[in-house]
Amino acid sequence: MTPKRQNWYAEIAVAILVVVLIILCVLLVRQYRVTARQEIVSMARVHLTDIARNHPLGAADINLIQSWMTFDYVSISFKVPVPYLTTTLGIASSTVGYPNVTLGHYARTIATSSAAVTIKVQNAVRDYLAPTGN
Repeated sequence: MTPKRQNWYAEIAVAILVVVLIILCVLLVRQYRVTARQEIVSMARVHLTDIARNHPLGAADINLIQSWMTFDYVSISFKVPVPYLTTTLGIASSTVGYPNVTLGHYARTIATSSAAVTIKVQNAVRDYLAPTGN
């Protein structure tokens, strides 16, 4: 083989190595972001559980429900089971990310306003809490 031919193989090997490194870097950054997001959700759940244990929200606090909250957040804050919200609101089991999806994002996926979804969730929580007198 000529030296020129060996150089060609080395260039291809370096190019493949560079492509593999770029792919690995992209995957590592993506995994870092996913892990960071999961850690934030985990810390929020612990925080919410502490709040719910110390001061559960009741029917008087229904107006605190906002479109930025997730269904899980509402469930923990008001001690309303997630399956109750699912059946009462008619949420499909195929909804991506449910119950960790915000009310506003869910409203966009079903092509309605976030205010309408928020009001439906408020009414569902109010109906759930009404018999217990919370």
